[in-house]
Amino acid sequence: MTISFISDLVTGRDDFTIRVRLCRMWDAINPKKNGELISKDMIFIDEKGNLMHGIIRKTQVNRFKDILSEGSVFIIKNFKVVESIGGYRPVQNSLKIIFFASTAIKNLSEDIVEIPINGFEFINPDVIDSRVNNSTVLSDVVGCLYGIGDIESVGSKWKKRDIHILTDYSAKAKITLWEELGEKFSPYLYNNDAGPYIVIVTSATVKEFRGEVSFSTTYASKIYVNLDIDYIRSLAPKFSTMSTELQVIESSNVNSLPIEEEMFLNRMDIKELLEAEWSTGLQEYIVTVKCKIKEIDNYFGWYYISCNVCSKKIEPTNSIYRCNNCNKDCKFPLVRYKIHLKVTDRTGDTTFTIFNVVAEKLIDTSAHKLFNKLTTANNDVPVQVQSLCGKEFFFKLRLNHYNLKEGLENFTISKLWIPDDNLEVQYKLRKEEKGKNLSNNETTPKHQGTNGLTKEMNNQVSVDVLLTDLEDHEDELHVTNGTKSRKRRNLIIDDEELSIADTNKVKK
Repeated sequence: MTISFISDLVTGRDDFTIRVRLCRMWDAINPKKNGELISKDMIFIDEKGNLMHGIIRKTQVNRFKDILSEGSVFIIKNFKVVESIGGYRPVQNSLKIIFFASTAIKNLSEDIVEIPINGFEFINPDVIDSRVNNSTVLSDVVGCLYGIGDIESVGSKWKKRDIHILTDYSAKAKITLWEELGEKFSPYLYNNDAGPYIVIVTSATVKEFRGEVSFSTTYASKIYVNLDIDYIRSLAPKFSTMSTELQVIESSNVNSLPIEEEMFLNRMDIKELLEAEWSTGLQEYIVTVKCKIKEIDNYFGWYYISCNVCSKKIEPTNSIYRCNNCNKDCKFPLVRYKIHLKVTDRTGDTTFTIFNVVAEKLIDTSAHKLFNKLTTANNDVPVQVQSLCGKEFFFKLRLNHYNLKEGLENFTISKLWIPDDNLEVQYKLRKEEKGKNLSNNETTPKHQGTNGLTKEMNNQVSVDVLLTDLEDHEDELHVTNGTKSRKRRNLIIDDEELSIADTNKVKK
């Protein structure tokens, strides 16, 4: 009996005999037909480490289901070798095998031949672009876990959980775990003291939205945590310096305020914002301001080059980008928005700062695309960014240590809305009604302006610390002239004075 390796197989013959291990197996189902079984699919690996996709059509599943098991070694003969066409191919091999009713399978003991237990084809930066929004070949991804989200409902019948990893090529990535995979990946299983946790997710699709690459599981996906193989052991030193404390990824659709409330949360005008005396106990606070963008302040530019791991600003030395925060070279620097907006209302002027995620949604294109259109002779603000001037928005601001305690401007925008006249009228009516009730209540102070924002504000801080659109501060805060305030100072804060931890604790 002649044993062939997977690399020896060709189409047009059905007389091959192979000796392989079944390393992964799953049911291919049709979700459009109530989960009807299409086939039993599997991935085989031989002693050379070659991988191949195998299929048992649904009419033959009962014949083989009690024979095959993940991890076992087999001799298989009398099967058909065909080209692997269509989408959602779990391995790159251009061929696959299909079982006949006459296919013979013999189980072997482990000591007869040495075949790897697992086989993966980990995605790397060289192929990411070809995989984005292209489900022809699925991808295996590996990285260190640093965030776990809650189970979320999507539509009427789907559930998912998002996790965040730092990949083996040092990029942050979100992986969406659908259905059972998400339900089983409970945060309670991952004790902070026992990390780091190196996660493998197989057969994932690759998506890109507004410049951010993410992964999503399929029916073929499997998850492995701290798998005992050489490659994972080699990654352990790389991730050993990462914090073992896992971040909680807040759900995008729970504990959110109705828009008619969120748009008017702690409403102020610019004068009130600049002159407010804040409680010394406040760490952060949320306010909303309705104002118009007067101009783009391009003194510090409208973008920055950042580390793809920590988001800190980086600059090239001899054409090499070095991240001082991560203490290593950055192979995949990212272009991110950081736009200083001069804003105005009837009470005064100030400066707001809009970072990457919020800016991309507003401008509807990535900073990377606009950056690529620049020439060395022209570093002016692109027309897409300039088009914001003259527009009026409701701005939701996150006030931090530098606003509350240092009295600095450049308030960070965490969200914005287009003004809605109907909601504005409702807000004014509610405000007037509340004023009447306060006037009739002798036990309640009649005037509680910005100088009285102490205990009430501390209670409201927790209302909106879910700032999924907020980017890390990475460099200077530019303070412009505007309405006078005894708490404002004109200075530039050096990069190192701004702590990543201050923003990460409320980030997704």
